[in-house]
Amino acid sequence: MTDEQLLANAANAEKSGRTAEKNKYTALLITKYMALIKSRAKRFKNKYVEYEDLVSEGFLGLLNAIRSYDSQKGSFSAFASACINNKMRTAITRSFDYHLKMSLDEALIEDISDNNPYTEDLIILKEQNNEMLKRVDELLSPREKEAFYLYLSAYSYNQIAEKLGISVKSVDNAITRAKAKLRDCFNSNNTEQ
Repeated sequence: MTDEQLLANAANAEKSGRTAEKNKYTALLITKYMALIKSRAKRFKNKYVEYEDLVSEGFLGLLNAIRSYDSQKGSFSAFASACINNKMRTAITRSFDYHLKMSLDEALIEDISDNNPYTEDLIILKEQNNEMLKRVDELLSPREKEAFYLYLSAYSYNQIAEKLGISVKSVDNAITRAKAKLRDCFNSNNTEQ
């Protein structure tokens, strides 16, 4: 039975008040996609977010996909995959932002306790950050920058396309070019040092 058939059967069962039958079809879909969720979680895990947290986020993304799928807009597998990825990316971004804020807060507390508001490390870090942002600004076109920053903010390609008023393919091209330019730039800088 295809994903779309499982979803249609679950919807029909729900309309008829057959909750157990609806749950059976939903469970079949969940079982089918858990391997994908676990594989994506392994791929996306990093020092800021744990594997189990990513599996949970992916599961929530799948549930959102099951609830909001519209058969008129394409295959369920593509939609579910996008929902799972977006939910995991959002979790990673949120976790990274939290850890970054905590690190900065700890640095500020240390500085205050030392009665030295501008330590040499913070100044160097700020200069490096400014230099990196300057390089990004020089390397990327305005379109690439906009698309890439929205991508880093966990927007989906569709959301970016809507915000920028361009096609999803143009978004994909802009982000791919931005990644390639940044990778080349930072790889060449690392080999020079």
